[in-house]
Order: sequence, then C-alpha cells, then structure tokens
Amino acid sequence: MAATIKDVARLAGCSIKTVSRVINNEPYVTEETRARVNSAIRELNFAPNISARRLVQQRSFVIGILLLAGGYGQSELLSRLMETGYEYHYDFLVQTYFPTSTTSKEKLARLVRERRVDGLVTTPPCDMDDYIAGLVVQSGIPLVRINPYDRLIDLPYVAEDDFQGARSLTAHLIGLGHRRIAFFKGPRNHRMSADRYLGYKAALEEHGLPVRPELVKNSEFNFDGGYTAARLVIEEDPAPTAIFAGSDEAALGAIFAMQEAGRRMPEDISIAGFDDLAHAKEVWPGLTSVSVPYNVIVERATLMLIDLLNGKTVDQPQVVYPTRLVVRGSTAAVET
Repeated sequence: MAATIKDVARLAGCSIKTVSRVINNEPYVTEETRARVNSAIRELNFAPNISARRLVQQRSFVIGILLLAGGYGQSELLSRLMETGYEYHYDFLVQTYFPTSTTSKEKLARLVRERRVDGLVTTPPCDMDDYIAGLVVQSGIPLVRINPYDRLIDLPYVAEDDFQGARSLTAHLIGLGHRRIAFFKGPRNHRMSADRYLGYKAALEEHGLPVRPELVKNSEFNFDGGYTAARLVIEEDPAPTAIFAGSDEAALGAIFAMQEAGRRMPEDISIAGFDDLAHAKEVWPGLTSVSVPYNVIVERATLMLIDLLNGKTVDQPQVVYPTRLVVRGSTAAVET
C-alpha cells in the first residue's frame, strides 16, 4: 500500500501541515525539521498527489519557457532552468515563440488564458515586441526575462554585462599590439549584439583607434555566420590581425575559415569569441573568450519567478551580472 502524507508526518514526528509546507517549499520550517521530513519522504518512497495539490491551490505548477528555436547554447539554458525548477516541484512547458508571428501570439494567449502555466520565462529575442509585456500586465501572470532587449520596461529580468565583457576583450587584443581588429555583429534583435559591438567600439575609442567599417561585418552568432564573415574580412587589404567574432560559435566558424585559407592561429591571426561555452576550451588552441555566468543567471531567474509565484517580494528584480575575460592560446601578440 502506498505511503500517505499521514505516514510521513508520523515518521518525521511533525504535523501534516508541516509536511505540506516542506513539499511546497514554504517558509516557517526549520532546516532540521525540513531535513527530517525529506528523510521520511525518501524512506517511505512517498509521492505527493500533484493533481490534488493543483486543485486545492488552483495552480498548474507549470512554468512556461519561451524561446526562439535553435542555437545560442539554449540546451544548456533549458537544462539549468529545469534542474532548478524541479527542486521546487515545477514542471515546464517549452514553447517556441516568434515575435512577428500571429500564430505564436495566439497560442501564448491561450496558454495564459487557460491557466496552463503559472508564470513565464522569456529568452532572447522573444521579448522584442510589446505583446508579451502587455499580456502579462493584463493577466497578472508573473514574468521574468533573461537578457531582454528593452531594460527600461518595469518588469523583472536577469542579464549579463555584455558591454563590459566586449570592452575588456577588445582592450586585451589592443594590449597585444593589434590595431586592425575585425568584429562580427550578431542578430539585430538581440540586446547582446548591440552591447558587444558598443563595448568593442568603446575600447577602440579609448585607445585612440578608429572603428573601421570594412572590418565590422554583419553576421549571426553561429558557425556559418562566423565562417562567412571571416572569409569576407580576410580579403580586406590590409587584412585584420585579430578577429573578435562576437560569440564562441561564430569564432569556431572563423577558425575553420582561417584554417581553410592556410592562416595559422595565433601566429598569423588571433581569434576570440564570447560566452565561454564548453567547446571554447576543447578546441586547439583554446579559444580566448568572455565567460558569462549563465548557470547563475538562469538559476536566479528561475528562483525569482518562483518567489513571485509564491507571493514573495523580490528585493532586486533587475539584476546584471559581471562577465570575466578568459585568455587562452587563440590570441597572441602581433609578430613584428
């Protein structure tokens, strides 16, 4: 016979209400009692009746995640979101969302209207239009945005400091003697693209160097985008001595293009990325990049949303985390 919440309370030596508070991650339970209840749950192999919990609390215990399909390390982002949410007994509904699509908007409106999700997390560039902001204000559903394009709207978000990261990386390349530094812009509907370009530009200006339009290429933050931009920029005369590819995925495409063209890295050209994804240290030579604390950002966003769902006040609803320069073998001083 399956264990009940009464069995858990009896074994843990506490009330049923206390067990319920532990299951629902509510406050006002000492750590000692919480540990005792969790131990009893494991020993009895107790499984809470989620359907009853949803009915009583009139909540779905589902968090909606909006993302644009493909790329930008989203698999890692989703894994961390779910890992954090599962600790608090939330399930997830992953929904692709295209800001220009009427179908996407109608589908999202139904999810909210039918209360199939308790709250929303958006990833770039899903927040590009005002539709989501208007929907959450109208419905009262909590929303936390990751790296939103518009940070002036009075809605919670968690982001990284792309401007400072790009500024530091560009200054590092300048410090190595590079004066012709190419930059690959990312998608125009991502805030990170604009901020990384502004950081690159600021570093050049601070060191008295001009922004050379012929070395700034429109691209995408993926392998093909980096490859294509690198093939274009290498034809410039004189060619750049360094490439700031805007993202690690674009940097890998640039590396492939340089190898195909017979250019050695870093002897002939330095290449750097941004994000410090796992493969940045797995290529040879290792890729100089800017480390973004994505795990921290995603965890903070998830916990912020859960606090809002539980009626708590979030002390700091808009958070920007610093980035960190990571120097590896893909960049070196200009050979004279």
